[in-house]
Amino acid sequence: MVFRTSYHRLAAVLAVLGVAACATPRADWPLDRQASAERMRADVETLASDAFGGREAGTPGFQKAAAYVEAAFRQMGLTPGGTRGYRQPVPLRRAMADPQGAAMAIIKDGTPQPLGLMDDFAMLAGRIAEEVTVTAPMVFVGHGIDAPSLGYTAYQDHDVSGKIVALLPGVPPGLPSEERAHFSNPETKRATAARHGAVGIIGLSSVRGTTESGRAALARSVALADDIVAYKDGRKAVIDASALMTSAGTDKLLAAAGVDPDAVFAAKPALGPLGVTLSMTAKTSYTDYKSPNIIGMIEGSDPVLKDEYVVLTAHLDHIGRLTSVQRGVDVINNGAMDNATGTATLLEEARRFVGAEERPKRSILFLALTAEEKGLLGSEYFVHHPTVPREAMVANVNLDMPIALFDFVDVIAFGAQHSSLKETTATAAAKLDVALSPDPVPEQALFVRSDHYNFVKKGIPSVFLFFGFGNGGDDVFSDFMVTHYHRPSDEIGLPIRYDVAAKFAELNYLIASEIANAPDRPRWNEDSLFGTLFAPLAEEGAPSPGM
Repeated sequence: MVFRTSYHRLAAVLAVLGVAACATPRADWPLDRQASAERMRADVETLASDAFGGREAGTPGFQKAAAYVEAAFRQMGLTPGGTRGYRQPVPLRRAMADPQGAAMAIIKDGTPQPLGLMDDFAMLAGRIAEEVTVTAPMVFVGHGIDAPSLGYTAYQDHDVSGKIVALLPGVPPGLPSEERAHFSNPETKRATAARHGAVGIIGLSSVRGTTESGRAALARSVALADDIVAYKDGRKAVIDASALMTSAGTDKLLAAAGVDPDAVFAAKPALGPLGVTLSMTAKTSYTDYKSPNIIGMIEGSDPVLKDEYVVLTAHLDHIGRLTSVQRGVDVINNGAMDNATGTATLLEEARRFVGAEERPKRSILFLALTAEEKGLLGSEYFVHHPTVPREAMVANVNLDMPIALFDFVDVIAFGAQHSSLKETTATAAAKLDVALSPDPVPEQALFVRSDHYNFVKKGIPSVFLFFGFGNGGDDVFSDFMVTHYHRPSDEIGLPIRYDVAAKFAELNYLIASEIANAPDRPRWNEDSLFGTLFAPLAEEGAPSPGM
């Protein structure tokens, strides 16, 4: 009853603010940028208000945000695209490592050498098992990259089935931005090892000399809850035994193997068995909860192409409240830029398609996703359990954190260069005098930090536009990341340029509209690593390397 009452109050607020479409779409919707800016202002100021409590997945604040988007979809007349109306409940699991149950020992010539918790290692939270003990030989696989086309074959000559793999952090120098981000992603490393049959993972430390501050940082990282999708169908390969080594623990492990640590972290070390056995024990406690994706749809007008889908995504969640509270201190992380502006863009895309003179030829899915901030979990669940056939999804256009604090003149089109979406994006951008620029901050690994990445890993060509560094964008980006990113100051008091937000919505609409009406679906480039790795996975039921 309380939820239902709140829902109708939100719907009434929507109608007063003019946030959602009326029954007969206004003719100026596709073109009037000023009207678009005002609608987006209403969306952002509502979603980023204190009443939504920072929109953390699984909280009442997120439920309010979900109800807001659901009401907007209903007012626009979008067809429900979830499993329960507009909703797709996502089963989530909060995993917490129990340090009291963690143990590790090196076994050399039958003699165990216990290692010290936090001094030498830290066990990470498991994925499924509440308690796991693994005793197995160790194999060193370098950076753990399995990409023969790039010349990296960490697993080609050494059988790691039933063994524990020791990994270097990061990637070797020289990889392009998006390949670098993909292969340095810890989840890619974990999934690759699992796919090759490993039963445990050890992350070696390249930092020489363990300090008290280093141990404290390790302890804090392990103490944080690790949220995951609570799979129950066995679709996802997992490794429950995983740990991070300190530099002291790394030295002890390599010394037992007769390997010089400096040589390991120098150029390209020899891969293969280390000649030692490791015993690992971990305990994990779990709390299961749910949080919904909100999905609306516009059916295409073409009798054939309507069975194909362009998927627009924006994550609705943010990180909630600060846990440490001081009197008089703002504790709500409102997430105005991250990602109320992206969600407002998604709603504006829907209004533009609804208000267009002709319906698009292909169908359009609008996804307001949950739990992006917890590891892209809402999109991960959707691509594994899509509400339309996976092979029918022709492209993803992702809308995340447009920092609408300046007028952008260029954008970075993450993912587009691997498919024909680059030409589509360039053509649309040129219409607004916007240039395409290369990734200026590859060290930030932005390619793997938003929801389009999960669509790429299912073989679906994707594009994620991020404001470029022209016209002062570099200073705005740096200031935002240092001062406001994931802080309470990311709120509506910032000097938000809603005219720029409307321009961003227009650019993404041009891209999505072109995809929706083109005679051919987007295609992967023949030389694209991601196309080679993942294009076959667009078919229903295929397993997912790198998931």
